[in-house]
Amino acid sequence: MRLRLWGATIVGACVLGLSSAVAVQPASATPSSGAGVTAFYTDSTTVGNGLPTVNRISGLDRIGNGRYVMISEDVLPARFFTATIGYTSATASFHGTPRINGGGTVLGPWFLPLIPGQAQFEGIRQTNGGYTVLSGGNTPFIRQIGPIGQVTRDVPLPAAWRPSSKSGTTGQRGLTGLAVGPQGQISVLTAGGLRQDGRSSARLLTLGKSNREFVYRTDANKQAADVLAVNATDFLVLERGPGKLANIFWTTTRGAASVTGKKKLSGREKAMTKRRIFSTTGTPRLVTGNMSGLAWGNWHPDDPFAKTRTRTLLVVSDDVGAPNRVHSFEVQIPK
Repeated sequence: MRLRLWGATIVGACVLGLSSAVAVQPASATPSSGAGVTAFYTDSTTVGNGLPTVNRISGLDRIGNGRYVMISEDVLPARFFTATIGYTSATASFHGTPRINGGGTVLGPWFLPLIPGQAQFEGIRQTNGGYTVLSGGNTPFIRQIGPIGQVTRDVPLPAAWRPSSKSGTTGQRGLTGLAVGPQGQISVLTAGGLRQDGRSSARLLTLGKSNREFVYRTDANKQAADVLAVNATDFLVLERGPGKLANIFWTTTRGAASVTGKKKLSGREKAMTKRRIFSTTGTPRLVTGNMSGLAWGNWHPDDPFAKTRTRTLLVVSDDVGAPNRVHSFEVQIPK
């Protein structure tokens, strides 16, 4: 169902990338200045109406052509869903409403369902034949699950991130964003600083044989809400603030100072550079809701005579007592 038309044009940094299910453009393919790149808001639709078990959708990921996986924030019990979301590039609009066609219950150890309070899911990404899910708030964990929701392993957090009375993730500044890069590397982002760090000094952690950690500095009075991989070094970050204000930034670890293994930040570390590519202040007709998750859509058909390529970007939003919405954007990228 089409709810909104074209919004404002934003000139900013470019993103080229796919989810873990598809190849990702190399860093060298990303314009360093963002010159000539534009992003447009195009349309909105609703998902999960009339299905109480859907609850509030906090994350989604592309798993194929027009196919997505989504996860609910809280437990009724904790569930994830697969769905088809149709979008037509020719008309820049959704066609029909998203159709939920599968999913499962996110289980805990010993194949037991989670009970209320055991998780606050913030993201889901396809990985290794199953999914990686992220829980934030006061119950932080990174968990890999199989295709029917069974636990395969929990990924340990670094010592500085583990919650305690004086350090680690904390409440609304806890784990919030989950990304999977071109080689399957998992990255997680905090909403703001760890308990021992400055409020705006969020941390981005990429897990691997040797972890890599960088500072992502949020704007004043805003928190990060999700992160989406562009390539091995570049990401999109969704930030939100009071009054449903939201911004999308392109950011990179290139040139940022490593803070891997650092217990406490001084606040003077060289953070990841970022450039805003979208702001809800430029699209007053957009009913944003609580924007909380990012996912890539399809590339649009290429016109060999055009000077740009276009890629769809989806953003999911939720609100207490309101329907879950999925918003579409088109990012035009110079060839």
